[in-house]
Amino acid sequence: MRKLVCAALAIMLTASIFAQELKVKNGEVKLDDKIVAFIEGKKQNFKVLSLDKQYSVDAELKFLEQSGKRWMVLKSDKSGKSNEVDYKKFNPLNQQKSAMEAFIDKGFLSAEGLNTEAIENFLNGESTGVSSKIKADANAADDAQRRIAGYKVTIDDSGNIYRVIGQNPDKVRFGNIKIVSTTSLGVQKYEVYDLNNVLTGTWYNMSSKHPGYDKFLYEELITFDNKVFNIKYDSFGNTLQYKMSLDRTALNIVNVLIDNGYLKK
Repeated sequence: MRKLVCAALAIMLTASIFAQELKVKNGEVKLDDKIVAFIEGKKQNFKVLSLDKQYSVDAELKFLEQSGKRWMVLKSDKSGKSNEVDYKKFNPLNQQKSAMEAFIDKGFLSAEGLNTEAIENFLNGESTGVSSKIKADANAADDAQRRIAGYKVTIDDSGNIYRVIGQNPDKVRFGNIKIVSTTSLGVQKYEVYDLNNVLTGTWYNMSSKHPGYDKFLYEELITFDNKVFNIKYDSFGNTLQYKMSLDRTALNIVNVLIDNGYLKK
């Protein structure tokens, strides 16, 4: 019971921190209009200073052009040690505020100001490897795109799925995809069946529950064995007169299933 109470208090404390209004303007960092730190320098390279300006940490905002993913490198002016921080969210229109939100998320900043001990412990601790993970994820995504391009998948207007195998110019049918429900906002649910007409995967647009799965699904594909893949809804080029053969979301769903071994000849 004590553990449950402590956990509840921690959640409430975290919620109260993020309920505070954060402002970063004219070199001042404010929480509920109270100055808690100062910022000096440019948007991508700046210093974050304590209230008495006796402690400072350098922040360099970085991104991978290949994927657009971002992270921040912090370096202590005191020890010279550095480490990488990821973002919960990032707003390119207010990059310094996004950085300060990350500070709050990591426990580096509160209504009491900078937590210099927490920052130094983090910078002198084990490397987070944030940039390495971002780069590895981007390379994996590129590899997947190259594989998918080689599958040569097409879908006809009846939802039949075809591939060109090897040097054979003839298309081989792999299964079928169909629209289950739509709204004025577009397709809300697809189902994909294999050659034996067995349901292989279901994709949901809006937040939805799937039988036998306890979490809500949003722009996600769930397979028959409850594996989940994120697939964004893409209606580009198919808004005036709908055709399944031009449905990019349907094609992306099918490609993911093939790439993960769920649709086979």
